[in-house]
Amino acid sequence: MTTQLDTPITPDQSERRRIGGLIIGSALLAAVGVGALAYTATNAAFTGVTDGAVGNFGAATVSITEDDFGGVPFTAADMLPGESVSSCILVTYTGSGVPSQPTSGLRLYATPAPAGDLADNLQLTITHRGASTTCASAAAANPVYSSDFELFPTGYGTGASGFLPTAAGQSVAYDFTVTLEAATLDEAQGDTATATFFWEVRSN
Repeated sequence: MTTQLDTPITPDQSERRRIGGLIIGSALLAAVGVGALAYTATNAAFTGVTDGAVGNFGAATVSITEDDFGGVPFTAADMLPGESVSSCILVTYTGSGVPSQPTSGLRLYATPAPAGDLADNLQLTITHRGASTTCASAAAANPVYSSDFELFPTGYGTGASGFLPTAAGQSVAYDFTVTLEAATLDEAQGDTATATFFWEVRSN
């Protein structure tokens, strides 16, 4: 039996097949590229965003003023045993934010501590006339402090409680009375004492 061989592939035919394969490969790559572009395009979207809402914030003020005993120093000279002297001072709330109640309010203290050789012979009584009062208002005696002059508190934490402000511009009149004890001994003659009082208010 005679076996018939396949027709030999000439160099030109082999080259054409190789080139044909490259052409097909290029076509496939091109098709893949088109598909990728189409995928990206179909997943694009329009979006909408608001202009934005602006918020502005400011801290409240919590402050008070006092009139330094009406501009006249609270002094007393030549006091005799058992004698008392009094004066009034007006405190006004000037803040914009009202402190929360009832845990906040005005406190009164002296810094530094009351000093002087006569301090241990003096009694101090402080009362206030209520909210929205002046030194010309009727003297309602709301107690604030009544004890030894030298033991007056020296800080906010232990300060004597005053009124709780309920509105900006609200004022209260405080009455101070200092008494030289009746049992003061002769050796105290010529002695002096002094104190600087402060009012402080906190928001909470």
